[in-house]
Amino acid sequence: MRLFRWTSLALLACIAAACSDSTGPKTVGAQFILHDINGRLLPTPPANTPGLTPIIQQGVLMLNPSGKASIWEERTEFDGQVSDYTTVYNYEINGRTVTFSRLEPCPPAAICAEPPSATLSFTSDRISVKMGEWAGPILYNYQRTNLVIPN
Repeated sequence: MRLFRWTSLALLACIAAACSDSTGPKTVGAQFILHDINGRLLPTPPANTPGLTPIIQQGVLMLNPSGKASIWEERTEFDGQVSDYTTVYNYEINGRTVTFSRLEPCPPAAICAEPPSATLSFTSDRISVKMGEWAGPILYNYQRTNLVIPN
């Protein structure tokens, strides 16, 4: 009888583990190079918007094993000035979804952009990051590099 009980408990534990995604890593060490934005190769604007728009020259997404993500991009502004932008987030992987969150909360009465959201493609070493909306989602598509991020 005792063996039956232990076998039943073990079976229930296996079923519960199989139905959740607790076995996958929540963070990884990886670097991704920006390949295209909504299928448009670089250099390209983030979205086809009217008026003066910056041109994205290059970009990098780094996922650190500590749970920090940094997104860097080099832009040529509409006046010809070249600028670098880096934004750092916390992140967590759940299955194929990467959830980004602010390091600090948005101040009261401030207008803050929503953190990006991302989908991983493990078969092609790609990550698509939704950076906003303009007549549809603005997807930054990154390709993984071979660089190994130390712990």
